[in-house]
Amino acid sequence: MLSLKVSRPYFWLVTVWLYLLPTGRGYGMLASGRFWLGLAYCTYPLNLLVYLMNDMSDVKVDEHNQRKGSGSGTGAKASATALRGLVKWAAAVQLPFLLCFALLWGLIAVPWLLSVVLVNWLYNYGPRLSSNYAPLDLFCPCGYILVIPLSAALNRVPLPPARGWVHTVFLIVRTQLWLQTFDLPTDARAGRRTTAVLLGLRGSQMLLLLILVAELCFVLTQFGDWALQSFSVASLLLLVLQAALAPPPGSSVQLSHETINRTFLVMGFGGVGLMAQVWVNGAFL
Repeated sequence: MLSLKVSRPYFWLVTVWLYLLPTGRGYGMLASGRFWLGLAYCTYPLNLLVYLMNDMSDVKVDEHNQRKGSGSGTGAKASATALRGLVKWAAAVQLPFLLCFALLWGLIAVPWLLSVVLVNWLYNYGPRLSSNYAPLDLFCPCGYILVIPLSAALNRVPLPPARGWVHTVFLIVRTQLWLQTFDLPTDARAGRRTTAVLLGLRGSQMLLLLILVAELCFVLTQFGDWALQSFSVASLLLLVLQAALAPPPGSSVQLSHETINRTFLVMGFGGVGLMAQVWVNGAFL
């Protein structure tokens, strides 16, 4: 099913993580229909909306992207015609959720959804704000943060404290840069000027190392949660291992398909475990 592949099931983890962030230890919510409504929306429907626009803007680039269409749930390869055929379906999927959100949250649900669409358009098509240009290519994906107020409103809980927002920015920026290192040769051939293309593989890994070190310092000083701390440490170790297996400087060869898949596998399992642990601990409250 093309629409499912376009929605990138692997990356549902990101939107579900953000949805659960303000609801930690909310065991009573598990019996609430509005909780499950919002959670359901943050899987297939929301990600179909987000990534369909991304795939439509990247048709030619994705033809040569080894991680797209690989069956790993991280992206699809499809023609422009096939993707355009999904536009009406993606819009139709949004409507019942938008109506429910408007009833539960009020008319603010409408500008919220428009904001999601606008941020996504800027990322994919916006001049100098899009995924093609550094350094804003790392920060425009922070539009994912819009999931947090949706969750707080639907579940009638307070927004998380400042440290939760800062950690989310760390998580999104480092994930974006890490993904760019996987796509570096493909993006370079397509004429993109992403952060990873400008810095090269080694330079990007050095920047990613600095971000991960900063994230670890922040987590150690702001959170007493062992799971968050362990995840940051494990991410550092994974990057060091990946850098050790990377092609030599100056090589035009990109990271191997096996290295990329192993990274996704490790981060995926770690992310699911971390998500469950911090929700039970209420780490972001």
